[in-house]
Amino acid sequence: MDRRSRLLARLFALCGVLLVPWIGVLVEQLHGQAGKRSFSSSWVGLDILEAACLLTVAALLSRRHRLTSPAAAATAAILCMDTWFDTMSAAPQLPYAESLAMACFIELPLAALLAWTAWRALEWAGPRATAAPASSAGGSTPDPAIAAQEGSPTTLRSTAGRPARRSRR
Repeated sequence: MDRRSRLLARLFALCGVLLVPWIGVLVEQLHGQAGKRSFSSSWVGLDILEAACLLTVAALLSRRHRLTSPAAAATAAILCMDTWFDTMSAAPQLPYAESLAMACFIELPLAALLAWTAWRALEWAGPRATAAPASSAGGSTPDPAIAAQEGSPTTLRSTAGRPARRSRR
């Protein structure tokens, strides 16, 4: 795993772990009402979901698992949703300023980083496209599946954003 992936995995894990004390603060503020159906209790559930998603993305990214991209994209969407509801439901003045500051400096940058991770993970998580070398006779390119069946010794292997390279099959 490259240095950037390790750093991102650690950052996402740290954010997920740091949400646990925050969840404790929210539960304490509810004074034993966390198990009851209420709007305030829903924030605890949403923050638990965010922590679980961040820890899942960290684990998947550290293993370079192919589910990293959809998990990171879903986590980014959940963070954006949380940001929206936090700012729209905050009381005026200081609580609104606090939720806006958290949105601008923590939640939205983290969501953007998760979206970027989801996009970059597509390069190594998706199947690699293979294509047969261009045929000089007639100018037509044979189907890669047919070339593989005919025992073609080399194929062009390409990934998004990287130049094609020759590889032996």
